[in-house]
Formats: sequence, C-alpha cells, structure tokens
Amino acid sequence: MSEKNTVNVSAAAPRKFKRKSQLEMVWIRYRKNKLALFGLVVFLIIVIVSISTPLFIDYKEQVIKQNIMDKFQTASAAHPFGTDQFGRDVLCRLLWGARYSILCGLGVMALSLSVGAVLGASAGYFGGAYDQIIMRILDVFFAIPMTLMAISIVAAFGNSIPNLIVAISLGQIPKMTRIIRSSVITLKDQDFIEAARACDTKKSRIIFKHILPNAMGTLIVEGTLTMGKSIILIAGLSFIGMGIQPPAPEWGAMLSEAKNYMLNYPYLMYAPGIAIVLTALSITLIGDGLRDALDPKMKN
Repeated sequence: MSEKNTVNVSAAAPRKFKRKSQLEMVWIRYRKNKLALFGLVVFLIIVIVSISTPLFIDYKEQVIKQNIMDKFQTASAAHPFGTDQFGRDVLCRLLWGARYSILCGLGVMALSLSVGAVLGASAGYFGGAYDQIIMRILDVFFAIPMTLMAISIVAAFGNSIPNLIVAISLGQIPKMTRIIRSSVITLKDQDFIEAARACDTKKSRIIFKHILPNAMGTLIVEGTLTMGKSIILIAGLSFIGMGIQPPAPEWGAMLSEAKNYMLNYPYLMYAPGIAIVLTALSITLIGDGLRDALDPKMKN
C-alpha cells in the first residue's frame, strides 16, 4: 500500500520547466518570420564571404590586374561570371567588393547609432533649453537632403572610406537622434527610473545603464535599417564617381564602369546590381523581423 502511494505521489509531482531568457524568446519569435530568417541567412553568407575572400583571392593578381587579352569573356569554368573590359574576373571583383559595402555599412551604423544615442538620450532626459538647442541644430542637418550633404562633404574632404562613412552618418544622425529621444521621453517617467533617482544615482548612469538598455530594441532595428540604406547610398556615390574609386571593386563603381558596355555586355551589370539589391534587401528583412520580435505585443 505504501509503495502504491509513493508511486502516485511521485507521478503527481509537478515537473520543473526551465524559464527561457529574453534573448531566447526574441529568437523564437524571430525565426517564425520566414522572410526575416531568409534575410539573416543571406546576410551571414555575405559577411562570411567578405571576411574569407582574402584567404583564397589575391587582390593584386586576381582583382585589379589587367589582362586585355581576356577582356569581355562570357561565363566559363575559368570565369563563372565572365570578365570585364580589362580582362579582370567579375566574380573575384564581386566577392572582394562585399568588403567595402559591409565595412562602410557597419561604420555608418556604428557612428550614427553612437552619436544619435548620446544626443537623443541626453536631449530627451534633460529637456528644456538643452533639448531645444540640440534639436534645432539637428533640424538644420535634417533639412539638407542626405545625398547632397554626402556629396558636399566628400567633395570638400576627399573620397576616402573614413570620409565617406562620416559624410553618410551626418545625414543619418538627426533621424536616429529623434527616434531615440522619443523613446527616452516615454521611459524617463517610469517607476524604475524614479526609483533610481530616489537612490541618488548619477544622471549619466541612469541614462546609460537604465534608459538606453531599455531602448535597445529601437536602437537595433533602426541600426539595421540605417545600414541597408547606407549600402545603397555608398553604391550610388561610387556610381557617380564621388565614392570609392576604381580600380577598387566596389559594387557601385563596378556598375559605373559597366554602364558604357551595358548594351553589348549586359552581364557586367547583373552581378554588382543583384549583389547590391540582395544585401540591402537582406538587411531590411532582418530589421523588419527584429522589429516584430522585439515588439512586446508579439509576446506569447
């Protein structure tokens, strides 16, 4: 009788479940979005290719070295995407060009996020005259078209990669600042911020340790969308000769070189054009998926 009761008690004992972390819950919601998952896979492939390209492609010999005897070759085993007007392998140049797009896109995202976070968080938290001064200065930059601002800065200071990153970031910072400022305004009157103030916590610690981490979802989503737009803008500047210059195989510069031969050799435009679209699209899909996954209304 006692053995039966023991079995029943053990069978009725509640099972212990491991509580999922917030990051795990975000990933579970994210992977339900098939388009977002597709974008993540494509973007990871592009990143891996951009990092590993120098391991199997020689920049001087296979990317920029000219071989006129092999110019305008169509797709073959030796040149899967053909060769350009200087006999350079299009596939090698395409793979190496991913490094420029990813590097510049990440640079713009990091710079605009860091500056926008500091300005937006401080303006939203302190308010008053400080907020008005910051926002009115940013309104001046916001009123100037981003492409025009980037062209002006690059023309004045040169078209190096650092100058290109700064030029595009200046056009993204005002928008980033406004978005973060609005998030901070909604957070600064919450109970946990009032509790931090009651404990005489430093204002800088409240901003960087309490407010900004709670606005991280907005920061991540806007950062990914900014990166996608920046890659397109970088390619556009290179296309008109204001970005990364030939013989560097930046995708926009490759399109610019191919435009003179697009009627007779259209394949020269297909590869860089599709690469730009796929990269920007994958980052946009990631941003959309993160926005849905981080939305509290999507929690189960």
